[in-house]
Amino acid sequence: MRSYKFGRGRVSRWVKLAGVQPIARAIIVVAAVAVLATGVTFAALQSQSATLTGNSISTATADLRIGTTTSTFSNTRTGFSFSNVIPGTVASPADGNSFYLKNYGAATMALKVAINTVPTNVSNVDLSKVYVVFTRVDTSATQKLSVASLVAVNTTGGTSLTDTLAGGATAQFKTQVSIDDDAFSGQSATIGGIDLVFNGTVIAQ
Repeated sequence: MRSYKFGRGRVSRWVKLAGVQPIARAIIVVAAVAVLATGVTFAALQSQSATLTGNSISTATADLRIGTTTSTFSNTRTGFSFSNVIPGTVASPADGNSFYLKNYGAATMALKVAINTVPTNVSNVDLSKVYVVFTRVDTSATQKLSVASLVAVNTTGGTSLTDTLAGGATAQFKTQVSIDDDAFSGQSATIGGIDLVFNGTVIAQ
């Protein structure tokens, strides 16, 4: 048996190396186990893809039409001539002129009204004192709106009417006019070109 002599420094280094080797072996073992575990997870059984094809998205329809009878509706209808209106008295005509709005869509709509152009007004009648009165027959809701205000709101979409209109439904309205007694001075006055524009906006239910 051979004997070896080691220097003091060599013995110290050998002791340190001997102490490190078991730790290194442990790290290698743990790493190997982790790799195997990862491989097992990746290799888990997976199904084929299941695909729902050809989907499409479409919006609700906002389709509002007007009629002066319930038999036909369109985007425009000729309006009414309000004659013999006496300023300072009740709205005229007494029973109102009937028109109908129909919602051709399936969703409920909120309704608005405006006048889209400034009416002809050669007599310089104060349009803030001339009113259009709308009465919805099925709910009896009545709104009195000045011609001036209806012109002003045209750029913002109109003034809201009180009641909504359900999908597929038809609502009858009666319209009248009234004039304040101090709206003008003179023997008579005529205001023309009053185009009442109704709009419907679909609302969430």
